Amino acid sequence: MSLDIWIVLGILSVAVVLFVTEWVRYDGVAITVLVTLAITGVIPMQRAIAGFASSAVITIAAVLVLSGGLYKTGVANLVGAQVMRFAGESPFRITALLMLATAIVSAFMNNIAAVAMLLPVALDISRQLRLRPSRLLIPVAFAALLGGMTTLIGTGPNILVSNALEVSGQGSFGMFSFTPVGAAALLGGTLYMALVGRFLLPERSTGRGDRAAGAELRGRYALSDALFVLRLPEDSGLAGRSLVQVRLGLALQVNLLAVRRDGHLVRAPESAFPLEGGDVLIVQGSRKPLEDLKAWGHLGGREERESAPWSIMRSITVAEAEIAPDSALAGRAVRGLDFAKRFQAHVVALKRRGERRRVRLAGTVLTPGDRLLLVGREGRLEDLGQAKEFSRLRFTDLAEAADEYDLHSVLLRLDVPDGSGLAGRTLKETRLDEAFDLRVLQIERDERSFVLPAGSHVLEAGDTLIVEGSRRSYQVLEALQELQIEDAGLAAAELESEDAGFAEVTLAPGSRLLGRTPQDTDFRDIYGVTLLSIWRGGAAIPSTIPLRTVALRFGDALLVYGQREKIQRLARDPSFPALTAELRELTRVHRAPVAALIMLGVILSAALGLLPVYIAALLGALLMVFTGCVKGGEVYSLVEWRVIVLLGGMLALGLAMQESGAAELIAREVIGRAWALGPHALLAGLFLMCGLAAQVVPTSVVAVLVAPIALSTATELGLSPRALLMAVAVASSCAFLSPFGHPVNLLVMGVGGYRVVDYTRAGVPLFLLLMLVVVFVLPVFWPLTQ
Repeated sequence: MSLDIWIVLGILSVAVVLFVTEWVRYDGVAITVLVTLAITGVIPMQRAIAGFASSAVITIAAVLVLSGGLYKTGVANLVGAQVMRFAGESPFRITALLMLATAIVSAFMNNIAAVAMLLPVALDISRQLRLRPSRLLIPVAFAALLGGMTTLIGTGPNILVSNALEVSGQGSFGMFSFTPVGAAALLGGTLYMALVGRFLLPERSTGRGDRAAGAELRGRYALSDALFVLRLPEDSGLAGRSLVQVRLGLALQVNLLAVRRDGHLVRAPESAFPLEGGDVLIVQGSRKPLEDLKAWGHLGGREERESAPWSIMRSITVAEAEIAPDSALAGRAVRGLDFAKRFQAHVVALKRRGERRRVRLAGTVLTPGDRLLLVGREGRLEDLGQAKEFSRLRFTDLAEAADEYDLHSVLLRLDVPDGSGLAGRTLKETRLDEAFDLRVLQIERDERSFVLPAGSHVLEAGDTLIVEGSRRSYQVLEALQELQIEDAGLAAAELESEDAGFAEVTLAPGSRLLGRTPQDTDFRDIYGVTLLSIWRGGAAIPSTIPLRTVALRFGDALLVYGQREKIQRLARDPSFPALTAELRELTRVHRAPVAALIMLGVILSAALGLLPVYIAALLGALLMVFTGCVKGGEVYSLVEWRVIVLLGGMLALGLAMQESGAAELIAREVIGRAWALGPHALLAGLFLMCGLAAQVVPTSVVAVLVAPIALSTATELGLSPRALLMAVAVASSCAFLSPFGHPVNLLVMGVGGYRVVDYTRAGVPLFLLLMLVVVFVLPVFWPLTQ
């Protein structure tokens, strides 16, 4: 073998390992592959980036915009309505019609968008007919994959193998070239799932069988088990304070759902709602944080208006730093910048246009020109003068800064009493800063002082804490310790009314919240609803885990509670496909006929050969924007840029495999040996190579990598390249064996309460069935010999 072949096979092996392990994001893998191929000289540098100009990549990007137009105008809702009309009560007919409807939609739009649109339809059918959603959602996901096999634009592998055929100089596939084999696969798959497959799916209760949506969600998430009551004493220090000032969520890690006052229940109160003595707070969460807070004991907060506490902090440096006009810190909240780790400093005050701010700094969003008063250990702040984030750095005397910023009024001494629950805990565990806006600047212990202690510092009984924060913040802490814990004494159903209620949403594939926590995204402040629970991997995340710290994943189902008006607004956000049909108020329904006509025009123009498919798709995408089916600002959010980068990079590897001879080698040594056993064995071997790889590697990548092998096999053995590429296209889409094979499987996993084994149990027979279709049906329409 030549050196180039060794290099290509090495790069291919490393890429597959990275795809399987997910140590590196798949678009990062693609760019790494591209750069490595260019640097090693396997392909010329100018050709390494040619994949980004490929007609296949352009077609896929345009089809994503077309799919967005169909999605946002609710075209698939019409299909779903007909399913509900004709489904009846027969489980066989329901499964078959739902799969066919999904497949029809998926044939002409992105698979993920098709499933996202039909999820509410499937859930409403299960609710009305009292079926377990777990019996319907895997069939919907599988139907999307099967439907994508039936047209050129139905799925990425089809477009990519057509592009490979065209690049080889042998023409390309037409819009409906895939239909005969794809329709056979769809028909066989639908009959299998309706007759046999549905019995292999779990009859798993997810609480979705009840008639009322609210009852369904309450049961699914075991909401009643996590409800309890906090009663305010009549003389509570919380009286007169708003909910945002009390910070129940941060301090006690509970969600406030309602307030009972004088027999009247105020559901989903606004953050400005003022509390009164005697109020009963209905909350959801764990009781442990409040029990731990009560165990702290009385800390005896004393204000320090003298300069003495500052004078004993001799080993610190104080500086005033001004945010530069082009600073990367501008537009970001203080809490997300981690000054202690990044700059070895603490922000103790802020001055903006002459106004001083000394409390609640964590949520303050910085702007250019802001002056931050920073406190750090001696010798640590000097480097800030070189940091481009700051336009000016001025060192000052500690006492002078205390006077200028009036820090004496926000300085407290807290004493840790004997037997306190704080003893033995680290500062980080106390969450004094995050939850109560009280920052520990110094700890006095016996004759020792610990200045600016780290979060890992362990407290002891008898410690005196010099804390920067307002007396009001400490008063809230004391008042929270006086709350009385009681059983809820009410049914969760009482929390629902015409104005307030529960809803369930999931995360879209391109959601900006993926990988981020609710705390990072200010979920409650932005959307005005409360996140109560997350359903993941067949179960709700335990209430003992603070949801604000849980990074959201694709496929998570989120239970929210709030005013129905705000829930409707959340459901219209493209980041959150709603799982209840009545929530999905599509504002462009009147443009659905226009979107459908544009899509029909794209299909006909490509099918009749009036335009190349990539030009037809681009023209259709433009018309979607010009007619208002898709807003101009939505175009870039509809295109999955990570997929575009992935394909652009991996097409370079496909080219390298072909030009280096690696594809020819694999074709001769692997596929050629199967040919010796006959044509059926060759097709079975090609199917297994693609199909098994598609369970762990993105399906489009499988098509990109195996297409050159199929072309080389056709040349080597004198076979039809169209037949072999058709087998590659079908097999690359057979991601039925695990939830990780394709995003549509992950999309229904959390909602259906599935486990990995559920996909394998139902998917193995379907996988083998499609192998039989490729082995015996495909040659009927696409003979192996030319």
